[in-house]
Amino acid sequence: MQMVYAGAIVGLTFTGLALIGLNMPMFSNAEREATATEVPRPAAAGSSATEPGVLRIGRGDEGAVRFDLQDLDALPQLVFETGTIWTDGVSTFSGVPVAALLEKAGLEKTLEQPDATLELIALNDYRVRIPMDEIGPELPIIATRIDGKTVPVRDKGPYWLVYPYDSDPRFRTEDVYARSIWQLAKMVVIE
Repeated sequence: MQMVYAGAIVGLTFTGLALIGLNMPMFSNAEREATATEVPRPAAAGSSATEPGVLRIGRGDEGAVRFDLQDLDALPQLVFETGTIWTDGVSTFSGVPVAALLEKAGLEKTLEQPDATLELIALNDYRVRIPMDEIGPELPIIATRIDGKTVPVRDKGPYWLVYPYDSDPRFRTEDVYARSIWQLAKMVVIE
């Protein structure tokens, strides 16, 4: 008798769910998207909101200079071919030398400060630091294109700090690989 009773309850439950399901309105994708509410995520502690395609450079969040792809394309460009440990084969990277970018942001004097450091921050808040005395007039570059094409965020874009790894053994070290940050969003000078 208990088995029948339990079965009746299960049957009613499934019937009730089926009836509820039949009465549920069906929404199209367009209706779902129109009614969807996006909950803003707070920025991580110690960082400000970032937006793909915009690179901020400065001594901190206050007074940072904002560069988009058009701004970066207007600066001196360097192009080289190299393989990387993250990609297949040899690719052509093109972009702006970091030194030229610092100069355009009004921070060229920091390159002469032996104790200054450049912190690079990715869209996901990953961070690396490069001593200023390891930034040359042409290398590294902030690559804006690989093989002549802009790079989407999902493919390590839009900006990636790269070196011509194949050209010199000093560019094939753990330190250099660790500094080769992609999805770059901010550059902060630490004096």
